[in-house]
Amino acid sequence: MKRRTDFFVEAQDELSQPTDIEPPERPDLELLVIGKRAGLSFDEMNELTVNDLIKFVNIYVDMETGKRKQRRRMATQADIDAFFA
Repeated sequence: MKRRTDFFVEAQDELSQPTDIEPPERPDLELLVIGKRAGLSFDEMNELTVNDLIKFVNIYVDMETGKRKQRRRMATQADIDAFFA
């Protein structure tokens, strides 16, 4: 008896890009606009790769909206005192 495994393939298809979103007509101009909105000059954007520009903007947006993850830091004596108070 052969086991069916085709449902795994269908699940992968469901995770693919949504079909209702149209790709931008001019992605090059949209990247420039995104960079300018983040406060970069054209010279600064010229130094970045497309991938770096997208990562930069994601970090910038996360910081502006307060969604950035808090990083771990070493506890200070004040933190320890507050914990045991």
